[in-house]
Amino acid sequence: MNILSEIWSSISRQKFRTAMTGFAVAWGIFILVVLLGASNGLQNGINDRYGNQVNNMVTVYAGHTSMPYKGLKEDRQLYFTEKEATLVRQMPEVELFSIVRNTSMNINYKNQYTTASVKGVENDYQKIYQKDIYKGRFLNNSDNRQMSKVCVIDKRTAQDLMTDSLVGRYLQIGNIPFLIVGICENGNNWEGSTIHIPFSTYKSLYSTDGKFYQMTFTVNDQADVITKAERGKSRWESSSPFEEKLRTVLSPSMQFDKSDNRALWVNSQADEYEQQQGVMNAIRLFVLIIGICTLISGAVGVSNIMLVSVRERTKEFGIRKAIGAPPATILTTVVGESILITAMFGYIGMFVGIGIMELINRFVPQGDFPFRNPTVDIPAVAIATFILIIVGVIAGAIPAIKAMKIKPIEALNYEK
Repeated sequence: MNILSEIWSSISRQKFRTAMTGFAVAWGIFILVVLLGASNGLQNGINDRYGNQVNNMVTVYAGHTSMPYKGLKEDRQLYFTEKEATLVRQMPEVELFSIVRNTSMNINYKNQYTTASVKGVENDYQKIYQKDIYKGRFLNNSDNRQMSKVCVIDKRTAQDLMTDSLVGRYLQIGNIPFLIVGICENGNNWEGSTIHIPFSTYKSLYSTDGKFYQMTFTVNDQADVITKAERGKSRWESSSPFEEKLRTVLSPSMQFDKSDNRALWVNSQADEYEQQQGVMNAIRLFVLIIGICTLISGAVGVSNIMLVSVRERTKEFGIRKAIGAPPATILTTVVGESILITAMFGYIGMFVGIGIMELINRFVPQGDFPFRNPTVDIPAVAIATFILIIVGVIAGAIPAIKAMKIKPIEALNYEK
């Protein structure tokens, strides 16, 4: 108790200096917690974005040729037909498969009007995108075989029409009535209102030429969909082994050079996820470097005030040693003062940082950008606390050792 009282008395005598040093420590820990929370928020946002889609999903878009092919000129708009869809379905790596064709159309339900993206899809589309059904059901094989005029709307469309009691009722897409058989959860946050209809129905009504520009499917473990950047080329100019095979399969039918990277745009969820993880790893490294720098800054601040404190109390320490005080007492006092300042203000910075992250989590709109739950984990807080104590010990140890080595006669003759 005497030591604690002595430590507190020493701190209290230099309120302003202690406050300034403590602010540096608190600010450093605050920045560390905020950066950790922000990086967690970005990571959670990325996981949330990919959480509703399987990571083995591949989407292929028809592009424009960038080189001539067997007498055909470059810059031709390419498209898919049922022939290309069959070729892709027959690839051993492909599992679930859906053609996708969409257009924006006016929607009318009991004189309530809105605009939505109308997608012609096949029944595997639900499994590929893991569309959760809110009410009713999704499209099935029978709907596509019979070219049924049925549709599945998302909750955003139901909200636009100001009701979700729509299953079993009809709405007009353009001027054609469709029976609503289900309501599904919304897709990605950046997507607008979406209505799904059978692709066969879409083709018969809106795309009689049979052309489409998107195929979406999942692949098994045989497919290597990760892009290997080639020397001298950017990642976007390089291809994955599966993408190269896909171009080889489709190039004779669609009449483009298989080395033409612009003929097909291949988007792999696994490849995109890996790129995002690379960015997150860079952000984590940045956070680690900044965190270490802030802790070093705090340690320097605490060490400086301890050096000043030792210099000002040199005569006091000399008197104490002259009357028989053991050196360990001086060590305990100085190190204890350092730990108390570091821990007390460090915890203040930590709790303020956690509080700010909780406020951000509560009030920032979650649907506007990929940023979710920017909070700090308990293990991260525990590690920060441990580092905090270690920093306090190190910051106080150097001036404490110096104080222990002071000879009583030198200390008594010391002038500030």
